[in-house]
Amino acid sequence: MGVYISDGGIDMGKKLVRSVRFWVVMLLPVSVCLTVCARYIGGFANAYFDCFYRYVSSFFHQATGVLPFSAGEVLVLAVPVLTVVYTIFVIVRTVKSKGKRMAVVRRGSLNLLCAASAALFLFTTNCGINYYRTTYGELSGLNPSPSAKTELYDTCVWLAKQASSLREHLPEDEQGVMMLSADPRTEAAEAVNRLSGNNPVTGTCSTVKSVMLSRGMSYLNITGVYFPWTFEANANTDIPAWSQPSTMCHELAHVRGFMQEQDANFIAFQACVESGSEELAYSGTMMALIYGLNALGSSSDDVWSYISDGVRRDMAAQSEYWAQFETPVAEAAAAVNDSYLKSNAQQEGTRSYGMMLDLVIAYYQKHIAAEVLVGE
Repeated sequence: MGVYISDGGIDMGKKLVRSVRFWVVMLLPVSVCLTVCARYIGGFANAYFDCFYRYVSSFFHQATGVLPFSAGEVLVLAVPVLTVVYTIFVIVRTVKSKGKRMAVVRRGSLNLLCAASAALFLFTTNCGINYYRTTYGELSGLNPSPSAKTELYDTCVWLAKQASSLREHLPEDEQGVMMLSADPRTEAAEAVNRLSGNNPVTGTCSTVKSVMLSRGMSYLNITGVYFPWTFEANANTDIPAWSQPSTMCHELAHVRGFMQEQDANFIAFQACVESGSEELAYSGTMMALIYGLNALGSSSDDVWSYISDGVRRDMAAQSEYWAQFETPVAEAAAAVNDSYLKSNAQQEGTRSYGMMLDLVIAYYQKHIAAEVLVGE
């Protein structure tokens, strides 16, 4: 018994498809409007986060967290392949459709435009708007300001002493380089969760996804990435052990709606330092210390006298690891990242990662310096 579909049913189906295409394409100007509102209307991004993003991100982050793999990584690998396959399909169908070739090309191009429009809309709602939120420094009350050289020096001395002290109790491999005693992904999520409450970092994180092609990420100079289409925090687990926990906390900060890189870096630092785990505390402290030493430049010589041999071995291993990926591909990837950040309200580009130092200095002065003076 065959199934008969009337011409009216076919026409209705075509109208429905055209209607869906129209509204999906309209997501493109909607995305632009939302970005303009976030950029130029004060409080829009904050209201969007409070009323919408925080709830949607928590739900979908928990949902994708159930998967034992990174759905984002699968999509990154699958989308280019599917795009090529679909393009070939359209070309073949165009060649075979004599008399209707323009219609086939038009429909194929429109379908690709729909996919791009939907992807941009999800990027905007799940990530882009949050670039224009009030910064973590303002929300947390730290209120950092450009710091004097002496303030930076004092903070770096504290970081050097902390890193050296923590390093004494950590496990090492055969080369005397710090190693992790266990997978830090769950601990990293718990560390970020502990910042909830009175802290601006609200919501609950479930886990971080370890990327299967982590070494490939290193070739692109990527240590971690927040994938807004699945609300997943993805980490490169091929990088040196000490840097993995802070990287994971950084990506989880993005999940929680802090897209500015200096904010995410500082949240990672604070989450690690206040985690209660020596391995995480060492990771966060080392990250801040390296940024501090780079900022001090030639003035860092005195700080090095407080840095233990174990910390020096870990820094040397870090340099050796990344030296093998200094290729034109890595340089191109860094340039793309720099342009991406600048296009999303971070005028300093990749230099914004190091701007977390102002927050670290403010944190030191507010929570640590007074205790140091009392101790003296």
